[in-house]
Amino acid sequence: MTHRPAPLSRRNFLMASAAVALVSACATQTGTDSVPLASGAPTMTSLLAAQAVPIRNLASNDPGVKALAKRIAVARMAGLGEATHGSHEDALLKSVLIQAMVENHNLRVVLLEANRTGCAQLDKFASGAPTGLLAAEAVKQAQVFRILKTEVIADLLAWLRGWNAVNADRRVRVIGVDCQASSQDAGDALAALAVIDSGAADVIGAALAPILTADARAARHDLMLKQITSAQRAEAEAACRMLEAELNSAGLEDAAFTARRAWQGLSAFEHETSDGDLNLATPEYRSRRDVFIADNAVALAKEQAAVFWGHNRHVAGGSPSGDFAGYVPSGAVLRRKLGKNYNVLIQEFAEATFFAIPTSAGQRPDAPQVQISRKAQPDTLNGLLADASTKTAWFDLASLPETDLSRAWRRTPIGLDWYGATASEAPEASDIVQLPPDSLCDVLVIHPKLTPARML
Repeated sequence: MTHRPAPLSRRNFLMASAAVALVSACATQTGTDSVPLASGAPTMTSLLAAQAVPIRNLASNDPGVKALAKRIAVARMAGLGEATHGSHEDALLKSVLIQAMVENHNLRVVLLEANRTGCAQLDKFASGAPTGLLAAEAVKQAQVFRILKTEVIADLLAWLRGWNAVNADRRVRVIGVDCQASSQDAGDALAALAVIDSGAADVIGAALAPILTADARAARHDLMLKQITSAQRAEAEAACRMLEAELNSAGLEDAAFTARRAWQGLSAFEHETSDGDLNLATPEYRSRRDVFIADNAVALAKEQAAVFWGHNRHVAGGSPSGDFAGYVPSGAVLRRKLGKNYNVLIQEFAEATFFAIPTSAGQRPDAPQVQISRKAQPDTLNGLLADASTKTAWFDLASLPETDLSRAWRRTPIGLDWYGATASEAPEASDIVQLPPDSLCDVLVIHPKLTPARML
């Protein structure tokens, strides 16, 4: 899928664009597991090694984890990134950070890069409400993306359920901020309107009919869009906007927000209908889902302390320039809205084996995940961090010395090696994009080895 003469897929565009949003701000301690500093002139490896804070165990009581939780909790919202959507250790670190932040830093909202309905199921379990399910079964039954059906998520839910059971006055909520369930969201919002105004619901429902069929409701969001035409999509989006207005007028704010998610999902994938033309896709178009996710995160978290659990490319806190000017990751919107009240944690690896759908599978709804392996390459950010620490460690870049060397590093393109739901089975040159880290995140983490997610 391309939008300019030089071929660039949606995935690679997002990877490349969000990558510029990388690395910025903090205060740190030197770890004993960092690479010994060489004598002579400093290098970026030695400057970063001096900032490394070791994490001995991926547990909430580990001193390195507790220090990292304290660091990122200074902001009202923290973006918790991951280098892949299918690895274990980076997800586990996010889980134990959440536990430490709940216990010690008043965290009250966990925002997932996932849809409304599935996260409501997870939240109901975490609330402590009566259930006959174990955490693993609750996760397996929830309507969430396959990448979230892991032991880490199940263990986190079980922990949150225990916390909420004895801390009713400090309950932690689990909320989805994505917008890839327009059929479900439109149907639920329409049903809410029908209760109070069946006539208006009938009128709006006629325009929504193509996305409310049994086949449409059963299909994955991107595949549902392949079942309708551009004209039907536009009509359905307009109807969802009208539905939102009607529900707001009636004072049904939650249902109105559900209608908003429905039109967001239709707008974010405008050019991906049965007769859509991705050659019309612009950086603004590629940014829509990210912008909607950020808007939803702020609206749903309100003024409470929150974390945003997502991929590196979504949580990254800056926007690119140059060839990718115009693309806006969710983190950049959050940074603009919240300023210093948004912190970003980016995770990297020296070696990784992770689950992903091979790009050769195309968009098959039944495409299986496979294990894919990668090693940090020269001239990449993960390669640099792996050289700076041979053990799991985090780097708070606020105390990185402001020198000619560090200023040049910020301006010089460096490779970013991140993987989402899909990946090529063998390394390809297009996996790594070269961009300068001139818009930086707050904290970086290096894992010497990522292993596959423990799927349920």
